[in-house]
Amino acid sequence: MGITVLLSVASCNDILDVDLPSNVIPREDVFSNQEAIEAAIDGLYAENLFNLGIYEYVIPMYLSPASDESYHNLPTTYNFEEFRKNAYSASNSYIALLWSYPYESALLSNDVIEQLSKTTVISEEEKQHYIGEAKYFRAYDYFVLTNLFGDVPWVKSSNIRETGLLPRESKEKIITDPEGIIDDLEYAKTSLTNSDNDNTRVTRSAASALLARVLLYHEDWAKAEAEATEVIENSEYELETDLDKVFLRPSKETIFRASSAAAMPSYVGRTYFAVIELNASYLRLTDDLVNSFEENDLRKEKWLKNETAGYVHAYKYKRNTATAAGDAEDLVLLRLAEQYLIRAEARAQQGNLSGAIADLDTIRNRAGLSDLSDTLSKEDVLLAVENERRHELFVEEAHRLWDLVRTGRAAAILGNKTNFPDKQWEPYKALLPIPEKELTLNSSLTQNPGYAEIK
Repeated sequence: MGITVLLSVASCNDILDVDLPSNVIPREDVFSNQEAIEAAIDGLYAENLFNLGIYEYVIPMYLSPASDESYHNLPTTYNFEEFRKNAYSASNSYIALLWSYPYESALLSNDVIEQLSKTTVISEEEKQHYIGEAKYFRAYDYFVLTNLFGDVPWVKSSNIRETGLLPRESKEKIITDPEGIIDDLEYAKTSLTNSDNDNTRVTRSAASALLARVLLYHEDWAKAEAEATEVIENSEYELETDLDKVFLRPSKETIFRASSAAAMPSYVGRTYFAVIELNASYLRLTDDLVNSFEENDLRKEKWLKNETAGYVHAYKYKRNTATAAGDAEDLVLLRLAEQYLIRAEARAQQGNLSGAIADLDTIRNRAGLSDLSDTLSKEDVLLAVENERRHELFVEEAHRLWDLVRTGRAAAILGNKTNFPDKQWEPYKALLPIPEKELTLNSSLTQNPGYAEIK
């Protein structure tokens, strides 16, 4: 993975100035031949899926406890208590990583897009394909940044000298304008194909699945339904009937996954490489979540693990050592069940309650639960969507926190002092504070409302 493009960015404000080791391709040669271009794209995946750890560690580990589904069991010196209590400070080093890691990834994507646009050594079709992969990752980075911080600097160049002092751009513009999140994902859809890999690379369906999520968050119900339907109707994917198979490598419902075989070949490609769900000493589930499952819900039986010490932790992934018995499993980044839940919510918001209930029943039946009543009101159906998303997607990325924020339900749930007496939820905490370091380095930045400005 030793390619210059991976060494060309460190943060939004710092230029990385290093002497390249002998096995690193000089930057001017990275996009000069087919082999080097393929290595650069491999590096893009490695940086996003493994090196920065945005997907498999940073987001769920930090943000799951900010909702009502889990809590950390780590020394207070880690500053994770701020997330559990929703008592955020701009000096928190983990909040700084939630800012810097997506920007590092976005800068890398920018570099790949710029260099590919100039190269003439590959076909136009290959060029557009690789650019589509880079735009997918860039779209995800800004999806994360805008959900965490709201309006943020919109960095569309790899030249840090030009972008290091950019002011904040509106979230709406970053989502909807040309070269924004939706545009990047639509480009990825048109430039990528399906059936050309084992779901370890971004495909047209992966772009469509992420786009469905983005459109749902943006409350574009009709388009969100259309994108989710496109994925659901793709015959390459189907829900696993056995919950034990959902997160295994051959799972039929996986749309995009990070291969542990690529991450840790010495582990014979069998081991899930992120430990947050497996290591019960790190992340434990709240009683509120555990007790909220219906009595016969197979997800409680299959995806939760009771420890003798009296706590419960997520058990979606079973393996955490190379020698442990069990089937090969990888981190699942996009899966079909989410698309049914996206479509259910989009349909309910448009008044198609029977269609929404049918989608929810599909997920419920797989979990061993009975159908919902067909007489539910729109409000009841939306609460049922929230409930199914909570039980299907717990400790995957930051679904629960962002669901509560985007639906306006955070105050009712996180502000409930009976259930969560230690939480200090207030409406402005729907956004994190801009990190202190970034405010110091970039005089054009302003702090989010509710948090103290840097003097």
